[in-house]
Amino acid sequence: MQNPSADQPKRELPPEAQGNEKWHDTTDAVWKRSSLSSEESDAIVEVAKFDDGFRAVRDGKNPEKGILFFTPAEWEAFVLGAKDGEFDIPEEYLTPEEAAIQRGEVPVTAVPAPGTDTEDPDPGHGAK
Repeated sequence: MQNPSADQPKRELPPEAQGNEKWHDTTDAVWKRSSLSSEESDAIVEVAKFDDGFRAVRDGKNPEKGILFFTPAEWEAFVLGAKDGEFDIPEEYLTPEEAAIQRGEVPVTAVPAPGTDTEDPDPGHGAK
């Protein structure tokens, strides 16, 4: 019996995937962004989660600029650092609204990025 996948042409990986153990195919990724993201922002961070726990991060305004990939351990370290305030901006550089967001006084949720399939049965978890 012949292997059905042998009849299909092998998809060539993009250059950034070659030798990159973190790289994942994002063709069907479900990208999420903060509910506070505004189209007026200079950059909008979007995140996709894969079934193996890896994460992909891109600029939603300029996705062609590239994608960063994180292992589950790297992502956990980043999230814990963010929760601990490791990346906080000193409040004197923030507007009152930004300071309130940074202090956690404004609810923030992950919402589907424009152009992403909004029928995601597992919100916030991303691509297969």
